[in-house]
Amino acid sequence: MSELTVVAQPYAKAAFDYARDAECLDDWQQMFAITQVVLEQPNTLLVLNDLDEDGSEQPLLDLILHAGGEWLNQNFENFLRIMEENKRLKALGEVNVQFQEMKADYERTMTVTVRVSEPLDEEQMARLKQALTEKYGKAITLETQLDPSLVGGVVITAGQTVYDGSVLTNLSRLATNLHV
Repeated sequence: MSELTVVAQPYAKAAFDYARDAECLDDWQQMFAITQVVLEQPNTLLVLNDLDEDGSEQPLLDLILHAGGEWLNQNFENFLRIMEENKRLKALGEVNVQFQEMKADYERTMTVTVRVSEPLDEEQMARLKQALTEKYGKAITLETQLDPSLVGGVVITAGQTVYDGSVLTNLSRLATNLHV
């Protein structure tokens, strides 16, 4: 587990608990999404690399609050200020990831990525979604990605689990088994 992951845990939990109790999980999810976009900008990377030697993260907080503007409510701003006071704002990206995971677990939802060489038809998508719903016991959202390099088959990424049924992987396994 990385240091940022450990640092982010109590902040993600606090944010999630507050948003759940205040019945504003979707609002906080959107505000985290806004901050994530800000964090991924080249100018933000320059600010991160140029933070004061004393560890002050005020320039980063100012940038996030300015960019987020009216889309960030007062409670979320206060949350960011607490992170900055504790010099933990650098972990905001990981806090976002953990918040999203907690929200998905709470709502019993899961996003599954399906890489295919050719688009799946409606029936195939429905069967795949049904099988994954039964396996994980959660509402499944499928994100499909076309990847012609697979040649054929499918690669499914569900959480930390990857099911690789691509033609290239199967050929590679066959070649390995034939060389033994």
